[in-house]
Amino acid sequence: MKNYKISVHISHFINNNNKEKLFNQVCNNYLKLSKYSKIFVHTNKLINSTNKRIKFITHNIKNEHPYKLTWKYRNLMAKQKNNYDLFIYGEDDIIFSKKNLEYWLKHKNICINNNYNLGFLRVDKRKKNNLLYSTDQIKKIKYFLIIEGKKFIKLENPYSAFWIYSKNEFKKFIKTKYWSFNWSWKTTSGILLTREMAAIGWHGKNMDRYSATLIPLEKKKLHHGSYIRHISNNYGNNPAGLFGSIKINDLLSKKLITFKEKNLIYKLLVRFKLAVYHLIRFNLKKIKKSS
Repeated sequence: MKNYKISVHISHFINNNNKEKLFNQVCNNYLKLSKYSKIFVHTNKLINSTNKRIKFITHNIKNEHPYKLTWKYRNLMAKQKNNYDLFIYGEDDIIFSKKNLEYWLKHKNICINNNYNLGFLRVDKRKKNNLLYSTDQIKKIKYFLIIEGKKFIKLENPYSAFWIYSKNEFKKFIKTKYWSFNWSWKTTSGILLTREMAAIGWHGKNMDRYSATLIPLEKKKLHHGSYIRHISNNYGNNPAGLFGSIKINDLLSKKLITFKEKNLIYKLLVRFKLAVYHLIRFNLKKIKKSS
């Protein structure tokens, strides 16, 4: 595989609960993608690193909501638009491997050429049975489509706390209103979807670049290269079926339906449902921690 020049940006909020071993695992996987991978970690506290390929950047967010840290990477990344081949943003508990990169490189062009985004599945591992569960899909997948003779499924929720674009796509992205988008819904949780909007990239349901986010089928199953590990396992240990914790092997409906474009009203309703879902799930996690 070609040694691409890869710019990786990660938001890493430091508090007393940080699991630095897990974070080091995240960084090590990015460094393995290419000898030209470079990681830019955006933090709220000063950190020194001896690794020349990892740069820690401190941001003063004392007078801002902590979630605003997830947007601080964008100015620097935009300035790098001519210096790298690939651009990645991920949360600090996402493992992106060489297998994931190979999958993306193999299937991205057929999707982009047909105005679709190639997707990923964020997966948690449940301690009780050691099985993988969906983190973000809140119901079974039922839509498929055929592109150039290959079968793809359509993700109901395109979010995976991670995005990757080529230099060409990235340059287009930073010219849009979504690059500097300011999500400001106020809720009892603080600010709803600030982090999610930073991590959705350019393929959110209310955006206009892609018709949908797809994953190819391989031997009638979801392509394994699409699985990115959510190593904090915040949601995988919920009871089955609660807030998206469905077994990966059970995600596909037995009877798939051909996907057809939906109108704007339908898309807005879906977006509203996902916003409510994220709010409820966040509040539930907060209650569990305080109990």
